[in-house]
Amino acid sequence: MKLKLFHKKLKYKLLQGHQVIEAFTHKGVKYFELQDILEIPCQRAFAIRDIFEELQMRCTREFLQAHCTAVNNILINPKSINIPELAKLNMQLQERLDLIIDTEIIYKLSAVYYFTENENPYNFNWKYGYEKIVQWKKNDDKLAFFLLPPVKKLANLSILLEDDLNNYLRVVRKITQKHLADIFTNLSENDKKKDFAQILMSQMQQE
Repeated sequence: MKLKLFHKKLKYKLLQGHQVIEAFTHKGVKYFELQDILEIPCQRAFAIRDIFEELQMRCTREFLQAHCTAVNNILINPKSINIPELAKLNMQLQERLDLIIDTEIIYKLSAVYYFTENENPYNFNWKYGYEKIVQWKKNDDKLAFFLLPPVKKLANLSILLEDDLNNYLRVVRKITQKHLADIFTNLSENDKKKDFAQILMSQMQQE
């Protein structure tokens, strides 16, 4: 995809010297990026730093919160600990160590890096970021579409071919679905009302 400079004024004024590039269009909505990846604004850079931690964990923070909550629920009564269930959750966490990347982390990186003309390029709102992700997932059968060169570089996935990456990401998505389904069987109704669980349930419904 050929990138081009975006000459129309954004809703928010850019700092002197910053150039915006049109990155892609999805369902009629244009998404943009700063021309120089080194000019990523501070707040968005901090968000990307947090996502890098998730890259190393091979799971999102919300997934890990759900996993820990489920384990705590199993351990809450020492006299009736479900050892097989505990072992299954532990094995699933070990399985994630072999993953290259969690599908959700790709969407998170894209939500931070790419912005619409109505977004403030210098700030980042996670609520709006998740709204973008929801839209990207609708009828999306090519996950690697969102791995344009900048995000591929950030995620260290540049060596993978797009078709191979699409197939891999579909497999990872199925693995995560199974892991989340097992985790949710060990969450209480109150747990499922918490923010991390709501985000995960939304992801499961989108899948």
